[in-house]
Amino acid sequence: MSNEEGFSLVELLIVVCIIGLIAAIAVPNLVRARESADSASAVSSVRTLITAENLYYNSTSNYATLTELMPTGTLDTDLGSGSKSDYGFVLTVDSSTVPASFICTADPLVDSPNLPHYFTDQTAVIRVAQGVPATSISPPF
Repeated sequence: MSNEEGFSLVELLIVVCIIGLIAAIAVPNLVRARESADSASAVSSVRTLITAENLYYNSTSNYATLTELMPTGTLDTDLGSGSKSDYGFVLTVDSSTVPASFICTADPLVDSPNLPHYFTDQTAVIRVAQGVPATSISPPF
């Protein structure tokens, strides 16, 4: 008989089980880390939108929509399209009021009760709500 060396089926099954356990532990942590990074990016993007609106208002005495802010060079193309880092951004301008006003919301593109939603307006206070859309009465961030 030849003396062949190699792994037995039991040894391979044990290795596969260990890899499965490691993956079961690591994947949820990876998902949470990605959600946290997306949320931090959304806050940064809302701050960028506040700054862009204030710059636009100082030069025109009116606020602008996302498409009107794009040519000014204050927004990157992703944010200008209304979607960045798995968040959707909606910028609504009301020019009929004196002074003019705007509302900006940032909502996750995936529906999850763990993800925060953000809201801001011309007051530049970022408000947050967990799992539901944020409004002007949501607590400040």
